[in-house]
Amino acid sequence: MILRQLTIAITACAALVASAPLGIAQQWPSRSVKVVVPYGAGGVTDTMARVTADRLSKALGQNFIIENKVGAGGAIGIDYAMSSPQDGYTILFVGSTLFTVLPLAQKVNYEPLKDLIPVSINGTNGMVMVVQKDAPYSTLRQFIDYARANPGKITYSSGGPATNNHLSTAYLAGKEKLDMVHVPFGGGQKALAAVLSKSVDMHFGNSSDLIEPVKGGTVKALAVSTPKRMPQLPDVPAVAETIPGFEYIAWNGYAVTGGVPAEVRNRLAQALQPITRDPQIVELFAKLGIEALGTTPEEAAASIRKDMPIFAQTVDLAGVRRKP
Repeated sequence: MILRQLTIAITACAALVASAPLGIAQQWPSRSVKVVVPYGAGGVTDTMARVTADRLSKALGQNFIIENKVGAGGAIGIDYAMSSPQDGYTILFVGSTLFTVLPLAQKVNYEPLKDLIPVSINGTNGMVMVVQKDAPYSTLRQFIDYARANPGKITYSSGGPATNNHLSTAYLAGKEKLDMVHVPFGGGQKALAAVLSKSVDMHFGNSSDLIEPVKGGTVKALAVSTPKRMPQLPDVPAVAETIPGFEYIAWNGYAVTGGVPAEVRNRLAQALQPITRDPQIVELFAKLGIEALGTTPEEAAASIRKDMPIFAQTVDLAGVRRKP
């Protein structure tokens, strides 16, 4: 009798454990969710996060609240999420470099695709290379010639070390063997402001931040990082027109830390797919120079695995790989 009762109890416990993830997925979210953005407010990542978080709040019936946790190229935000309860109520909206670049460029406390897991890539965007509006160069070739003739004189801003702003410029400098001075700031908006105030000479920034300043004439655009010209800036050449084969495209999307249940991750992805494919969102993103996507977690992970060796080469060419 005792053995039979013990067997029944063990079976019941096993059934309860097996049903727990399903229960979590069905109940989530039952309260507000923090969306950690590891970059400053106002940039492309922050903008995309706020747009999609607002839609998630409406779709899932709970508030998705943005929290900017800036520093260490994005690692501080990830550390914050990793130290939070692993229940799906602290999630991340991140840029591609946190998977492909940052772990190569500096020491971090996470392993991509294990401790940091993608949920959905929501959009991709190119970069725009801008200089002061009265700079003595008006084409990329003129800029390269000037920088080569004046080693160490050109300064360029970024949102921080190992960000897309930094790496795209370092990649360009590495390919053309240019000696330029990196000036990091706490976010892409501050990096752009440095060009506007003429504190630095050049900035390779996200298209969403730069389309309007370029059209408004407050900065001068020399090139875009996409393989072909961007429809939003048809008069601005691609870098590839001067440096064949040059391409640098970034993406942004949702991620969770490794302890968050897979069922929650999948439910979040399922909610995001119709949001990022909505014609209004597609049009809004397009105005910002962003191509809307909406991948599954599996598609996102496959894309990252494909990108990793490519960006490893970029990191080496740019000379920003950290020492062992």
